[in-house]
Amino acid sequence: MSLSINKEGNSAGASKHIRLVIGIIVLLLLFVFANPFTVIKGNERGIRYLFGKPETTILHPGLHSKAPFVGEIKKFSMVPVKLSLDIDIGDAGAISKDNQTIGTRIVVYYKFDESSLYDVATKFSTKESLENPIYSQINSSIKTIIGTYTIFELAEQQDTIGVDLLKALRAHLSQYPITITQVNVSNFDWSEEFDRQINETMTAAQKVKQAEQLAKIAEQENKRLIIEQEAKAKALEAEAQGKLNAAKLEAEAAIAKAEGEKQAKILEAEGIQRANQLLSQNLTVELRLRELEIEKIKAERWDGREIPTYIPLTPSGGVVTLPSKN
Repeated sequence: MSLSINKEGNSAGASKHIRLVIGIIVLLLLFVFANPFTVIKGNERGIRYLFGKPETTILHPGLHSKAPFVGEIKKFSMVPVKLSLDIDIGDAGAISKDNQTIGTRIVVYYKFDESSLYDVATKFSTKESLENPIYSQINSSIKTIIGTYTIFELAEQQDTIGVDLLKALRAHLSQYPITITQVNVSNFDWSEEFDRQINETMTAAQKVKQAEQLAKIAEQENKRLIIEQEAKAKALEAEAQGKLNAAKLEAEAAIAKAEGEKQAKILEAEGIQRANQLLSQNLTVELRLRELEIEKIKAERWDGREIPTYIPLTPSGGVVTLPSKN
């Protein structure tokens, strides 16, 4: 009897445990499918919706809750979004200042204004509803700006055109809940006809440049020849002047030599004359001394008688007549 009661009690306890486990599983499934929590990353912001209506509070990075089944949290990336627009050559192309059809590629980056996310949630239900006006404004603004430049100025002023487009987009889209962060304008293109004209112009310009280069080469060659001729003329002039100077120096040297020889001969003659004068003077003195000596001898030897008035004097046998005494 007691055995049957224990079996019934065990069956009832097991049934309760099963129901408890099933209940927990159901709750877990409801929690998973309801997903009442949302994680917002560092580069995101969020808007909480309740029954499809957005709230004004901006949700920042972190874990946020929502009402199960009737609530939603929509996340907005704060990373700049890239938009690309290609303007092709043709009827829809841009027209330059000199009436040339221009094609180009524009890349624009925009990001949401954090403080205006509620406007994004309430006024722009889809991505296209926000970006289509941006594309339209890019198209009209770039065509207006290109119209202020000639086709030859576009490549040179590419950076300036990008800056002008950035300013224009920020001004025209100031009422939108976005900020234009960057603009790139590139790949300017034009018609094949104008491309052909450019090639012809470049070919003609290249020929002109080649002719100018040839003219410059000829001019330089002419200058070189003139310089060489001037150098040769100066060299010949210097050589002639050198020879003239050498001839002058030789003539002056010859004159100086002749003058020296003349002066030497004059001095030699004067020396000889002086020597002769001195010799003559010496001879006169010697003769006078000899006379005095003879007079002395005569005086010493004179005995009162007359003696010849001449005596041998010279080795050659000549005689010198002595003056007689009166």
